[in-house]
Amino acid sequence: MLKLKKRGQPIIVFLAVVVVFGLGLTPAGVLAEDIKVLRIGIGIDPDTINPIEITTAIPANITELLYDTLLKTNAEGEVIANMASEWSVSDDGLTWTIKLRKGVKFVDGADLNAQTLKRSLELVQDPKVRMPLRFIWAPVKSLTVVDDYTVQYHMHAPFAPFEDLLSVFAMPSQKAVTPYDSAALNQNPVGAGPYKLAEWVRGERLVLVRNDGYWGKKPTVEKIVFQIVPETATRVAMLRAGQLDLAYSPTPADVPSLEADSNITVARPLSTRMIFMGMNTQKGPTKDKLVRQAFNYAVDKAAITDKILFKVAKPLDGPLPPSIFGYARMENQYSYDPEKAKALLKQANFSMDTVVKMITPTGRYTYDKQIAEAIQAYLQDIGVKAELRTYDWPTYMGITSKPLDQSEVELYLIGWGWPIYDADPYFLVYFSSFVHPPKGLNTTFYTNPEYDKAVGAARQIMDPAKRLALYKQAGTMLWDDAAAIWLHVEPFAIAFQSKYQGLDIRPNERIYPTYATMK
Repeated sequence: MLKLKKRGQPIIVFLAVVVVFGLGLTPAGVLAEDIKVLRIGIGIDPDTINPIEITTAIPANITELLYDTLLKTNAEGEVIANMASEWSVSDDGLTWTIKLRKGVKFVDGADLNAQTLKRSLELVQDPKVRMPLRFIWAPVKSLTVVDDYTVQYHMHAPFAPFEDLLSVFAMPSQKAVTPYDSAALNQNPVGAGPYKLAEWVRGERLVLVRNDGYWGKKPTVEKIVFQIVPETATRVAMLRAGQLDLAYSPTPADVPSLEADSNITVARPLSTRMIFMGMNTQKGPTKDKLVRQAFNYAVDKAAITDKILFKVAKPLDGPLPPSIFGYARMENQYSYDPEKAKALLKQANFSMDTVVKMITPTGRYTYDKQIAEAIQAYLQDIGVKAELRTYDWPTYMGITSKPLDQSEVELYLIGWGWPIYDADPYFLVYFSSFVHPPKGLNTTFYTNPEYDKAVGAARQIMDPAKRLALYKQAGTMLWDDAAAIWLHVEPFAIAFQSKYQGLDIRPNERIYPTYATMK
């Protein structure tokens, strides 16, 4: 059996954030105090806090505080023990052995044991149970209970990122989900995490209180109040007025003035979310690779990040965010070159009478509409007629999720991020030919058998160096084929009162305030 460690690629940005905001060293003679109440302003009311049904970052973050996870990541991006004390994988990569920590209890009094994991996998594999992200568990074939605190997961084929999955997947008490009642679990979460739910007033607040029976180190924050404040300007104003202790996602325009305020600290690590303008590779004007490459050269990505995003984002230099295992800077860069763009369009016999259709959501990503308008202007600058339409998020998702024979999408602004630091959910889950709508989310309809072969092999090889080589090969194909206009990596911006320290702010859009203190 092989004992695994994280793949060995340091997450530099991640580490910097933890050092600055996580250690929180205080001056000599100043004692750090525990926090009675921490008020956090968020922009959405969670759709669910049932871990089986989670799809978005903020609810997932809250769920992790309520449930905890078998494994977790540290400041260096290593997967380390948590509720599982040991884990290993067989030499053939087909069997993962998990040993659970003894003495872990859920808030309903049930023990964390092998039956917990067995019941969770039963729910995951039950097609009658609603689970939007079920596909990420597809490599798992079955589970064997070895003893009360040991299980073995058996795979259909080797699955290298499995430990990453166990670092973000929260599972409820087996007692609470036998029988399974989705609505009941959403209203009364039964986890083993550092907090438990005290109150949820829809549209107003969600309150967590310290779980005094928590198996780990006692949290220093007694109560966390997630206040639901949809308007960004209102969140920032409440932070300045002292009505919030921490505010999610101030706009890039707010960041300079917030950073100039000595009472406020702004953390803005580059996130694991990349923003790009996907292009339909199978029909319409963007079916031609030369046209797609031309559009990449036509757009000044650096100007977008500097002028629209106030220099808080970073242009993509490859088809992955830098914090993701598998990232490689591409040798050929799509530098802003409108003349080269025009030459490529001419080579492709592109008709300047063609009207290229663009769509974007409004309010889903930072300045999404403004970014799409800038791309439209850049395309017009090289003589391309571009028509832009904007939609609310539900409508937009309905348009982009249609199969190829029904799709009218040509160019569409989208963001893609994932809570685990591995290329698999980017390259395979978004860009492979296995996930064309309606089976998945690859609205570019990108199809390249050699690419599919590389990303399929990379998830089944346990050797990190070999996986990196395969991901570089796949990334080079994807980048050269220009399935998207590659734009930038979004920052995960968090502003908070400077009197707080020890806030663990992660690039994967997670905040763990569990052990924060006050100066």
